[in-house]
Amino acid sequence: MTKIYKPTLFIYWGFITFLALVPVQKSPELFLFSDKLIHFISFFILIFLFDKSFKKPLSIFSLGLLISYGVFLEFAQSLTPTRSPELLDLLADSIGLLVYYVLAPKFREKIKK
Repeated sequence: MTKIYKPTLFIYWGFITFLALVPVQKSPELFLFSDKLIHFISFFILIFLFDKSFKKPLSIFSLGLLISYGVFLEFAQSLTPTRSPELLDLLADSIGLLVYYVLAPKFREKIKK
């Protein structure tokens, strides 16, 4: 099964990196905090794919790696002319990662039963 998830992980990872750094004009939010919800979901999917791509269970190290990636994206956005780093974006990214990290073992336990 990891044969499907690994290529998907790297394609998705490249896709969200591209979307985070491509120049855009400011567009109106669909609803209050829709941008933060998109960050949350994007990083939730990222850690899900990361989890499914490797045989070892998620560790604090892998969680830290993915949070560092979020920090990197926010820093890289500060170097672009049309993007700017936002602490709330990083917070939404991190919460998406943490929610999956906390809930994933509980789902595995229910599946085994």
